[in-house]
Amino acid sequence: MKKLVCTFIVALLLLSVPFSALAKDAKAPQLKAISFKNAKIVEQFSPEKYDYTLVLDEPKDTPTLESYEVDGKADIFVTYALDEAKHQTGIIVTLEFENGSTIYNFAFSNAEFFEQSSNNLLKEVTCRLGVIYPAINAEDTDYTIYIPQDLTVLDLSAATQDVGAYCDVPKEVALSADQELELTLTVTASNGETRAYTFKVKRCEKSSKEFDALVKSGNTDIIVKSERFYQKPAFLIATLSVCVALLLLIMFISLAKRLTISLEDEDEQEFFE
Repeated sequence: MKKLVCTFIVALLLLSVPFSALAKDAKAPQLKAISFKNAKIVEQFSPEKYDYTLVLDEPKDTPTLESYEVDGKADIFVTYALDEAKHQTGIIVTLEFENGSTIYNFAFSNAEFFEQSSNNLLKEVTCRLGVIYPAINAEDTDYTIYIPQDLTVLDLSAATQDVGAYCDVPKEVALSADQELELTLTVTASNGETRAYTFKVKRCEKSSKEFDALVKSGNTDIIVKSERFYQKPAFLIATLSVCVALLLLIMFISLAKRLTISLEDEDEQEFFE
């Protein structure tokens, strides 16, 4: 009996060795490199270092993500750190993977956000598993966010052009099945002037996995073009314009008939009759 027990214990120990070695060798994904537009990292970047300093090329312009390199399978998400006055003071980069996440902080060293400005424009809006159309620009305030058919949580982040402005953006928006909604993001300039942006959330006929593959391959045009043409704003505006024009034409013709004076007397006989 003792021999049987000893044999069983030895077998368990032998079986546990490969699993222990496998667990030891398995490592979490790491952020190998990262760079930003309008900013340079002061320190040498390392995957094991999590706090850095950013020097802005233009102290009043908000920096945005330019490029990154990840070792392993993971998603990256960028948000902005704010002080009590809601000035942007840094960038928070979150590397998310299957078993956890890693957070890197990049603090601004020379941001000029105390000078009053009327700049209340958005510079960038990002949505995890979402495609924004058209691209954020200085003219448009109405946008569409295309999301997968099965998405249940909308993760958003926004950056303003002016580092002293801020945008009220919900980090997470819970969605019920098949729900489509309309979000309003308000940008407040450092002098208090505001600008409202509208984002209509539309589901497309793609699963999260299919959607993610298209985004990572850069084929986001497929997502936008897959929307039926008669659902697009341009088509609806054109259709409405044609309908209004036809209605005005009918009204004009009707009014013209009423005002037209008859040149003939219906009771008068023809001269040569």
